[in-house]
Amino acid sequence: MRMRRVAALAAATAGLLTALSAPAAVADEPLSRTGGLTACNHRAQAINVEFPLRGGFSTYMINPGTCLDTSLSNGRPGEQAVAYAHYSGGHKLAVDHFFFDSGTWYTRHVY
Repeated sequence: MRMRRVAALAAATAGLLTALSAPAAVADEPLSRTGGLTACNHRAQAINVEFPLRGGFSTYMINPGTCLDTSLSNGRPGEQAVAYAHYSGGHKLAVDHFFFDSGTWYTRHVY
C-alpha cells in the first residue's frame, strides 16, 4: 500500500514539473499598446508614410522587405496617410493613399 502512495506521489510530482516547465504563451502585441501604424514595404524602393492632417509628420524611411511600427498619439477615425516611394535623384512618387482608425493599431502592406 505504501509503495502505491509513493508511486502516485512521484507521478503527480512529475506531471506538475512537466506542466511548470512548458513555455507560456506569448502575446503578439503588448496589451497596453495604443494606436499606430505598422507599414510593410513590398516595393523595390524605400518608402515612407506621411500623415497630412498631422502637419507633415511622417515615418522614418522603410527599406524594401521590412516593416516599421509608428505610434500615433491622439488617434482618430479617418486618419489620412500617403505612402511615397523614393527614387534616385531625390524624386518621390505617391504609391498608396489610405484612411484608417489611428486610435487602434493598423497594418498596411505597400506594394
